Amino acid sequence: MSRRWTIGVDFGGTNVKVGLVSARGHVHRSRMLPTKAIGRPAAFIEGLSQAVGSLARMVGLAPAQLRGVGVGVPGPVDATRGLVYSTVNVPGWHEVPLRAQLERRLRCPCAIDNDVNLVALGEWRVGAGRGSRNLICLTLGTGVGGGLILNGSLYRGSRGAAGELGHMVIDPRGRRCGCGARGCLEAEVGTAAILAMGRAALRRGTEPLRTLVRASGGRLSPELISQAARRGDRAARAIWMQVGCWLGVGLANLVNLLNPERIIIGGGVANAWGLFYPTLIRTVRAQAMAVSSQTVRILRAELGNSAGVVGAAVLVWDERGAKGHGAWGEG
Repeated sequence: MSRRWTIGVDFGGTNVKVGLVSARGHVHRSRMLPTKAIGRPAAFIEGLSQAVGSLARMVGLAPAQLRGVGVGVPGPVDATRGLVYSTVNVPGWHEVPLRAQLERRLRCPCAIDNDVNLVALGEWRVGAGRGSRNLICLTLGTGVGGGLILNGSLYRGSRGAAGELGHMVIDPRGRRCGCGARGCLEAEVGTAAILAMGRAALRRGTEPLRTLVRASGGRLSPELISQAARRGDRAARAIWMQVGCWLGVGLANLVNLLNPERIIIGGGVANAWGLFYPTLIRTVRAQAMAVSSQTVRILRAELGNSAGVVGAAVLVWDERGAKGHGAWGEG
């Protein structure tokens, strides 16, 4: 029993999700820790160690008896060395040897990777990507993250920085991106771009978006834009069509480049799936080469908020399996 439980950790900008994951990829118990309180390396290791100990005790184990602990980090990572180069929107992380520090503290195997890589890994093994060997995973929210599974393996690139799909330039004259470039996919379909389009619609007096925003105390959000679109607001519907168009352009480039079997889309913005997907798929079919675009399946992610936690657990199982300790799903 002791080696059938794994801890998965999804280190986010707002919260750190810690889950006890079974050998079948189910999150049995979980904890949520505020990133603001444990964001810096020493506090992170302390807070995470306490959470791991608490979850392990729920199944009668010490941390050292776990299969291991996997951590998804929001930033570039050297997964081979377990080194965190830096983190996005979380200060204090610069070339931190996180895996070694956690293994010393917890006395169990640990594995580290980029957070969206692990979302891709989780969806591939137990989510919408099951059974495929080549897939692309995108997460849509404040940022646009990406992960690549190529020929049945997670692709990290030469320095562990592959999969920055949100920074493909799709319009050189487009919006300024946080990375400094113009017209990145993230700059055109991320939350900031959607809100900018929503504010422009409000200035034109669009209804029912204006009524919904007033009722919410003046707070505009992608969710309100979605509600307005579903109630027939033409300007709100046009926003989601624009999102679908730009996403389709980006995905068409990826389809031509990588010829994937599936593209999995998750994150908060994916909640508007029915509003942007028709335009997205039409754009991909029109822009990508037929040999690839007619066979690729573009699917909504299945694992939801648990994808990062499950993917982190899968990473541990895969790494342990590669060392002769069994594979994911055994037992």
